[in-house]
Amino acid sequence: MDYSKLELFHLQYTDSLIELLTKIKRQKENDLLVIINEIDINNKYISGFEDKRVDSFETDRRMYSGVFSNQLKSLYKDLTEDKFRLNWDNVLYFNKRYATEFYRNDVDEELLKSDTFPAYRYLEYEIERKLLGRLNIQDFKARFVCGYVISGNEYELFKIFQSDDHFIFDVEGKKMYLIDSKKLEKLDISPNESNQGSIVDQLKKKNEQLEENINQRKRTLPEQVTSVLKDYIQNLESIDIMSKIFDINEETNILRAMLNLNLNNN
Repeated sequence: MDYSKLELFHLQYTDSLIELLTKIKRQKENDLLVIINEIDINNKYISGFEDKRVDSFETDRRMYSGVFSNQLKSLYKDLTEDKFRLNWDNVLYFNKRYATEFYRNDVDEELLKSDTFPAYRYLEYEIERKLLGRLNIQDFKARFVCGYVISGNEYELFKIFQSDDHFIFDVEGKKMYLIDSKKLEKLDISPNESNQGSIVDQLKKKNEQLEENINQRKRTLPEQVTSVLKDYIQNLESIDIMSKIFDINEETNILRAMLNLNLNNN
């Protein structure tokens, strides 16, 4: 065989195939790099959150119940003595610290609001008369149940000790009032969970999916590329290299189509 003919054959076939495979490899590397970068960003967020995560919410929630109970007891004492000695910062610290991250917002705000009610006034605050009476019966012991935040308005739900009574502290409205049992049934009163924690869980699941995606992409070729390569092999197998080494027009056209593939459509 003429060496120059064989060299021409390799130029038309082998070199073109290598160029095609190189193009595929480069495109795959670019695609995988995008996925790897997304995983890396997610991991940095997860790591940063877990490093600074506030694990004290449950402990503070229990302490807050005691603090709020003491506030209510002092409020009653001041009302009976016609004095105003309370510092509301004693209880407002809790929602300032935790509302954004923990209070739930998927709730109908109308369920948390109340119609007008007979109330005692303590400076800018109002407390329903019936609520204060029931709190007095249970020595003002109340337990924080959960918090809600809707359009910047914060509400806290409390349960009166040894009773089925619940009441709302409307933080922005500066009101406290009993909540109707029918409304209570429609509310999610489960303990608050960190919405950041929920985001972290979603990111971890997303990373698992991305890892699977990487493994899949490593093993598979686009259907268009696979089809062309099969045609390429079939054409090579059907060539009588010794007698038709210059009969390459059809194969050249196939290779040209291969090299012009839009690999961005993977």
